Amino acid sequence: MSTSAQAATRAASTVNIGPHRGIGGLTVLTVYLVLLFGVPSGLTITALGSAGRPATLWALGAALWWCWHQLQRQSPLAPGPRRVSAALFALLAIAGFSYACAMLRGLPTDEVSPADNGLLRLLAWAGILLVGVDGLPTAADLRVLLKRVAWAGGAMATLGIIQFLTGSLLLDFWHFVPFTVWDAPNADALDQRAGFVRASGTAIHPLEYGVVLTMAFPIALALATENRSAHRLIPWLPVAAITVASLISVSRSTLIGLAVGLVIMLPTLSRNIRALIVAAGGALAVAIAVLVPGMIGTIRGMFTGLASDPSTASRTNGYDIAVDYMSRFPVVGKGFGTFITRYHIFDNQYLLLAIELGILGALAFLVLIAAGIVSAAAARRTATERLDRQLAQSLIAALVAGSLMLAFFDGLSFSISSGMFFLVIGLAGGARHLLAADAPAPARPTAVR
Repeated sequence: MSTSAQAATRAASTVNIGPHRGIGGLTVLTVYLVLLFGVPSGLTITALGSAGRPATLWALGAALWWCWHQLQRQSPLAPGPRRVSAALFALLAIAGFSYACAMLRGLPTDEVSPADNGLLRLLAWAGILLVGVDGLPTAADLRVLLKRVAWAGGAMATLGIIQFLTGSLLLDFWHFVPFTVWDAPNADALDQRAGFVRASGTAIHPLEYGVVLTMAFPIALALATENRSAHRLIPWLPVAAITVASLISVSRSTLIGLAVGLVIMLPTLSRNIRALIVAAGGALAVAIAVLVPGMIGTIRGMFTGLASDPSTASRTNGYDIAVDYMSRFPVVGKGFGTFITRYHIFDNQYLLLAIELGILGALAFLVLIAAGIVSAAAARRTATERLDRQLAQSLIAALVAGSLMLAFFDGLSFSISSGMFFLVIGLAGGARHLLAADAPAPARPTAVR
């Protein structure tokens, strides 16, 4: 084939690969970030109940946007395996079948609404995930969105630091928003542990807040270490805020998640950056020991006193209860969202999924996580720029840290942690083709007629 024919073939393959004029995928996901982090997760539209969280409603709209985007597509999808999308389809299929089985055998009255709401939440998360996979037309858009994720995590961390210092939630003004209600217990007060305030940002639970910190940290670190602009210190601000917020979070799970993300990132960092991190970490530990007396001892006690810790006992004592419930509906579970809190509270999302979606559903969710990690790893192998390789590595670190956090609490029951998790999985799936060395540049989009 001649050179001109090859060029024509490549040009034809890139026609209309990006979204059409109008709202693009970057805008859809940016608005979602603002609603997810900016609006308290306990705030809902009164008439819609627990399904009326603004971020959830926008995510459902994002699912429709993705469907319309696919209908208008005039070129094939990017080549290569679509692991994340396939794994998501399997999870949704199992959840739908589980829902149908639950309705056919009949549910107690107080489980019907949670079952409906659970299905809506799954569709909303699927919408955000699919926009992350297919909605960003270029690698530049992916970089911009990841930068916004890092700064959103930094903003959440900053709010948490202020809450820790003041002992105030600082979200009272949201009570005056018309047609809304706080759908959360103890929404007006901050939790405490060992005499220290446990910040939560705009989340309704400290661990929900911790998921944001641990998943945003690797992304912020990758952007800071690879920044080559004149303002080299500015990208380190989210890293510093997230690190400080994590250390004073009085949360063992958050510290473990942060450490895991850092360990995964360290091998890809330069020797100078690793030395800087060690030095800065030591200085920060000394500063906290001086400025917050008792904090270092409390952190040490959280790990040395595991045997007598009530939260640890609660997690381990729940295993026998989980096995009993799983044995009743072992294959596809009793229905997503139907295991309400009056039965038991499991501080382990995987156990809860095994009860609600059975063995098949729990496996499908694990496959979805694995698909995201494998896709990000493939993006790292094929990326040609160092920044892109680091961003792909940060997505791996974020997913590993986030999936570990889900073993410590029922994270999919909280809107911010679940939304963040599915967003990052979607971006990992999108990175697989956006950061590929031979990824075609999108042609100029045409107007929809």
